[in-house]
Amino acid sequence: MNKYIHKHGWFRSLILYPIEGLFVALLLGIFALLPLRMAESFGAALGEFISLFTWRRNKVGLFNLRVAFPEKSEVERKKILRAMWRHFGRLMADLPHNRQVLKEARFEGVEYLRKAYAAGKGGFVCSAHIGNWELSVAKQIAPGFVMNPVYRPANNWFLDKLLFSRRKGVKIPKGRTGARLMIETLRKGKFISILCDQKFREGITLTFFGMPAQTATAMAGLALKMNVPIIMVKAIQQKDGHYLLTVYPPLPLPIGLPRAEAERQIMTYVNKVYESWIRENPEQWLWIHRRFDKRLYK
Repeated sequence: MNKYIHKHGWFRSLILYPIEGLFVALLLGIFALLPLRMAESFGAALGEFISLFTWRRNKVGLFNLRVAFPEKSEVERKKILRAMWRHFGRLMADLPHNRQVLKEARFEGVEYLRKAYAAGKGGFVCSAHIGNWELSVAKQIAPGFVMNPVYRPANNWFLDKLLFSRRKGVKIPKGRTGARLMIETLRKGKFISILCDQKFREGITLTFFGMPAQTATAMAGLALKMNVPIIMVKAIQQKDGHYLLTVYPPLPLPIGLPRAEAERQIMTYVNKVYESWIRENPEQWLWIHRRFDKRLYK
């Protein structure tokens, strides 16, 4: 804790972060008491209300929207951003109702993941911060199937325990420790769930919506090294409120290329898939992350 306080400061560590955490815990408790649809409506309204006080995040989101949709007007972009905040509020409301959300969800392509699971080699389940990225497909694959998530620990230690403690499997932090855990997990024939759509400072420069963007390559490198599949999955909320979870066939891994070039090809393809998902459902992607060079957001 002393190292944590030194990094974040005593006021944030001991006062601000616990207050924020208690507020989120209270919200999750309220959502849990409400019926699912009522909770989602309340969450959507709350998300839009919170957006009124997050002008810095909105500035980031509007910049990203200009990059992705130069053909749209500023009014259209602001409408998408407002819809994103409403969607994020609904997503928070879904968390305490995860069993019901899963029960009502529809699934396509789960046979691809079942086949990969039956092969016993493990692999990657790759998604993005779109739709409901917390929605698990595990029970639809096989009894006992678990996805081990790669995640970035929240700065707020209280929120980190509150939100990530509910996840099953080995929790793999980003960084060197996480890299070792990923190798150990794959060697045991298990699956790792990972989101690769955000900026990774140590990554390679690829294009994302036509702009240079630092992109993580650990997933591609390990898939090539250990000959395990990468299976992309998305869970998009439909107009009726239910989610459609789509599992795609394993990505073709380039054979015979130098490792760096093969990694580049894989992650270029992944970025293109992300772009298509985002264009189809722009209001369900998390626009408020600094995906590009931070100097562009000043």
